[in-house]
Amino acid sequence: MSSQLPSSWVTQHCPTPHPTRNRALDLACGKGRHSFWLADQGWQVTAIDRDLSQTDTDTNPAINWIEADLETGSWPLDDQQFDLIVVANYLHRPLFEYLRNAVRPGGTLIYETFMVGNEAYGRPRSPDFLLRTDELADTFADWTITAHQQGPVRAISDNEITAIKQSIVAQKPE
Repeated sequence: MSSQLPSSWVTQHCPTPHPTRNRALDLACGKGRHSFWLADQGWQVTAIDRDLSQTDTDTNPAINWIEADLETGSWPLDDQQFDLIVVANYLHRPLFEYLRNAVRPGGTLIYETFMVGNEAYGRPRSPDFLLRTDELADTFADWTITAHQQGPVRAISDNEITAIKQSIVAQKPE
């Protein structure tokens, strides 16, 4: 199992899966910290990343692991739709339209990543990988935004700023 804990943003805002609406996508899953957690919550998870060599894909055979480069210009999931899509610490703007199409009507997108200002605290530093102020809210403005935050993330231990992030929970219209 993944040694990293899932993001508190994801765990706080994740809907409960239902028997007929339980398909989740963990986009740019990395080592699978959200994939494993979602599977434990009862989601049928598809996890995709360009490199799964550091991911313990044998731990949970119920997770559908896909190794594919999301930045090649071709969407590897065709017209599949999901009840929940989770994206954490990843930004490739050309995927926004694919994400909009891949969320089933009534489904939820939970997105959390770095934004402008993070360059003062660490990587990423390039504007190509940093959201602009309100970018997620603007991108999904026609959806129902149930939670949104942006700004400094502080360490629990010493209250020091560790990153600048933007997070959103948005439900696609039925």
